[in-house]
Amino acid sequence: MTASYAPARSAALVIARVVVDGIRHSLPEHAPLFDARATEFVASVLERDGMNLGIAAGADAFRQVGVAEYAAGKELDRLSRAYHSAGRSALPALASLSRQPGAGSALMDTGVEALLRCSDVLIRLSTAAYRAAHTPSIAELRRDLLKEILSGRSPAKWAGLAAEAGWVPPARVVAIAAEPGAVRASFGPEVLADLAGEYPHLLVPEDVEIGGVLAGTRAAAGPAVAPADAAVSLRWARRTLELVRREVIDDGPFVRWSDHLTTHWLFADEVLTTALVTRSLAPIADLPTNERTKLAETLDAMLSARGGAPEIANNLGVHPQTVRNRMRRLRVLFGARLDDPQSRLDLRIALRAELHTAEPARPAPMKVA
Repeated sequence: MTASYAPARSAALVIARVVVDGIRHSLPEHAPLFDARATEFVASVLERDGMNLGIAAGADAFRQVGVAEYAAGKELDRLSRAYHSAGRSALPALASLSRQPGAGSALMDTGVEALLRCSDVLIRLSTAAYRAAHTPSIAELRRDLLKEILSGRSPAKWAGLAAEAGWVPPARVVAIAAEPGAVRASFGPEVLADLAGEYPHLLVPEDVEIGGVLAGTRAAAGPAVAPADAAVSLRWARRTLELVRREVIDDGPFVRWSDHLTTHWLFADEVLTTALVTRSLAPIADLPTNERTKLAETLDAMLSARGGAPEIANNLGVHPQTVRNRMRRLRVLFGARLDDPQSRLDLRIALRAELHTAEPARPAPMKVA
């Protein structure tokens, strides 16, 4: 920010004093660091935009705070909140200055912009010092690497971090989404993992036996992909786990997305699937529950069978005459749709979807092949 877009020196000093007082108030244990030189530095940032001011003596106060916060085991967010709060505390002083004769109508706007930029400069100084004081462990490097990979950045962006973390990128990887507690505490260096939080996940080379890193509770794997596409694999792994939680997919210690491709396809757009079910099965929608279930069961068997009533009866475990009666009833309800290839395909898809989307007002899902 050039001088024409910032408060003049006299106004900048007034605002800087308020900002520094606000920082002292928020960070009382560090108050001695914020002396007159720190105030002069803040005024310079407000006045000129902080470009190339990092070498100024007053900037050291903000670096020292970053180092002290790291040494105390505190988070950077605390400093960020303090600097932003101090900037906001200076707004009344800025408003008062803007009302003085000769201040100019633009002072308030340019002053607010200067305060925002000042907060950013102070945060950058403290953050750089905080991180420089911190030597990350291999475990932290590997967690950071996993985040970088899953962010979708190109391999060139995280290749250096991979080397530092001792991870050799395989040709293809599989992402695993797991329930908390579902993963063993230790596994080989070829596996990247983030087991903290509500959604633990791992990245495993395609040729590694995935079951070996699981503790036997619920987890799901996505497709094998190139490392650059790991986020896609994790998205499908989490989607698979979500469908297991919803009891759409059968539960198991370990579920692979590739074993449930039809189900994923049906649930890729649930609004569309529901519309297909509603339209295709409309002829039996208003029947009593018991009759509807039996007719849907028979309809599915009809669409799947190669033979006639005896084969269908055998598949359903009922008498052939019962099947013939139901088939006649279905002919009345569905008519020529039972002979149209496209309509038959729609019916089969709708019946399969119905298996997984039973409405709360209805009993357990009908049995369909």
